Amino acid sequence: MNLNKIDPIYILIKKLILRGFFKVALAPEESSFVADNISKHRFVVWINLLGGILIFLGLKQISNENIGTLVIALLGPVAVLGTAWFSISFGGIPAKLLSVAMEVTFWMFTAFLLSLTAMFISLAVLSPIHMLPVLLLIYFGVLMSAIQYDTSDGLKAGLDEALLKHSRAALIFYAKQGIYPEVKDLKK
Repeated sequence: MNLNKIDPIYILIKKLILRGFFKVALAPEESSFVADNISKHRFVVWINLLGGILIFLGLKQISNENIGTLVIALLGPVAVLGTAWFSISFGGIPAKLLSVAMEVTFWMFTAFLLSLTAMFISLAVLSPIHMLPVLLLIYFGVLMSAIQYDTSDGLKAGLDEALLKHSRAALIFYAKQGIYPEVKDLKK
């Protein structure tokens, strides 16, 4: 039985968050990557959902002052993990190491999203009820854009390697034609 048909997280990611990827003609290897990435993100979101429940239950046992301290403490991991996760580019990863890159981004995104979730749940507990829709919009905006960014970036796997290979071939071709780029042009 194909669990994807009944998994609400899979359906949410495929039909809502990444629907734009299915509106364009993707090459078979690109479609395969998108499918693998949906599975990766589905697993991360399920881990995050269960973690969020544990976070909420844990927050019921501490004072609001300590929750405020927790929010401040979570700023570091959210900022560092978010910056690192968004800085990682599949384009710099050789295509043959795509599975390693998928594992790295799985763990990095899991840590980032759990930290972000802990911070947002903590803020939600401390905030007046009328702020919750705004907090939820911010949270889901980050989640959706992160998944879309990761999927878009993943389609660039091996790009730097290909650019380097073709750039070298172009330089050899130019040299055979008697065209030599000036040294100062190469330093730019």
